[in-house]
Amino acid sequence: MFRIGIHDESESVSLTIEGKLTRPYAIELEKCWQTVIAAEPLKSIVVNLAAVTFVDSECRGLLIRMRRQGVKLVPTGCLMKAIVAQIDAEVAQETLCSGISI
Repeated sequence: MFRIGIHDESESVSLTIEGKLTRPYAIELEKCWQTVIAAEPLKSIVVNLAAVTFVDSECRGLLIRMRRQGVKLVPTGCLMKAIVAQIDAEVAQETLCSGISI
């Protein structure tokens, strides 16, 4: 099972992801993300990964792209905390090398 919940709050839009993040769902997540950006370009975006049980390499790549664009990734549990820490470190290293602030 895979589910994306979208919660529009006053200053941000929250995407709550549930299930395994695999290739077919990367397409759906990216569509949701792009829809939110188009509808609410000034709001920050938060992705809640608390109920994610697996992330494949394609979805990890999507999460990296999202993080590069300023999306906040909120993990829970050892696995997701480790994945998000790696993503944050990669993005921080990129921004350090390019001099861009996220």
